[in-house]
Amino acid sequence: MGMLGQVKQFHRDQKRFLSSQITASVFNNIISGVFMTGLLLYIGVAPSRTGIFLSIPLLANIFQVLLGRMWSRFRDYKSAMNRLILISRYGILSVAIIPLVMRGMPIWIRVCAAGIILTVSYTLAASAGIHLNFWMVSTVDTGMQGTFFSFRDRIVVAATLVISLTAAWMLDRLETCGMEYAGFALAFFFAAILAVADYQIIRRIEYAGTEHNAGRDRIIPVRHILEENRRFVKFLIYILCLNMALNMANPYYNSYMLDSLKLKYIQVTCMTTLQVVVQIAVSAVWEKIGNRIRWSRILNTTVMILGMQFFVWAFVTEKTIFLLPIIFVTSGMISTGLVTGQFMIPYEFIDRNRAMACLSISTGVAAAGGFAGSIAGSMLISSLKECTIFVGSISIGSMQINMMVSGAALLLTVLYAEYIFAGESDKHTF
Repeated sequence: MGMLGQVKQFHRDQKRFLSSQITASVFNNIISGVFMTGLLLYIGVAPSRTGIFLSIPLLANIFQVLLGRMWSRFRDYKSAMNRLILISRYGILSVAIIPLVMRGMPIWIRVCAAGIILTVSYTLAASAGIHLNFWMVSTVDTGMQGTFFSFRDRIVVAATLVISLTAAWMLDRLETCGMEYAGFALAFFFAAILAVADYQIIRRIEYAGTEHNAGRDRIIPVRHILEENRRFVKFLIYILCLNMALNMANPYYNSYMLDSLKLKYIQVTCMTTLQVVVQIAVSAVWEKIGNRIRWSRILNTTVMILGMQFFVWAFVTEKTIFLLPIIFVTSGMISTGLVTGQFMIPYEFIDRNRAMACLSISTGVAAAGGFAGSIAGSMLISSLKECTIFVGSISIGSMQINMMVSGAALLLTVLYAEYIFAGESDKHTF
């Protein structure tokens, strides 16, 4: 039976969660991509500071730990989750009206307003999102998770590709006509429609209450959870190191291609398109793998491939540009396993009786690792700016050295993962 045939066999709530995941993913791609970057610049954020604003969702995953006790006070969990998600999304979208309502005000006031709004909104979204994700994962049977996520990714990456190309074309045309703000307004208006659509979809999903019961445990001190579950502590160390290693190099790919390799935007877009096409082509393979093998094993394998890929990146120069398509093809092959593995792995290590507290902690730790990694990568690149290593005729600069350090760190996390996964079944446990 093909993937579409298996999707048709999903029960009603699973199909609705699938629709919700697709709608939410498209919404997130709109508000986190070129539109948000362009809007921040339009508001007055300096180009060198946009990276900080784009890291706010990462910081929000740390701040959401502080909202743990809030959930013990809600009696209608489903409504609380759904309303908070809608409110947070409209909070994020409200940044688009800053140029209108704060016209004439000093730039620093507009920039501060954008930072505060995004921080509060993303923190609420992160807290509610943890509960929604637990509810969703509890609804999808382990034998169907591969089908569920691979089908979701197939639709989302195709939609993202169309949106990215349309966004670039529309912004370029409107900017030429002096109507750049109209492009942001149209994009965020479309995102607002998606937010309402997702709200209505979630309203129609039957609520089982599993995450409500699990949410009560969040009043338990974090220290008690860590003392009682050493296996979970080992996982937290792993997820901290993994995200730190990943984010040392990840934020600098585009800069390396544009600045060092002197590629044009259309060439970078072509590489991204190649990756998306490959990702869609192999989605059926990830469906079968994800239905049979636990996500921790899948994640560790894809991280090992990514670590080796980082070393290849270091040798990509204007003379060896032919390596670039190979890297993006490889990225497309492992992307679904890597992303879904990162999303699903916490569920293999949490205590089901204290699920919300464990998920909140792991999300915060992962975000802290990612933020620390991006800072470490920036510091390494800056400190080695004048350093050049020659390997034959290939010159390796600071960005390439950073990629090699990141790759080595990823391979070390693979070894650590083998240690904490030792003796565990390859089958799903959640």
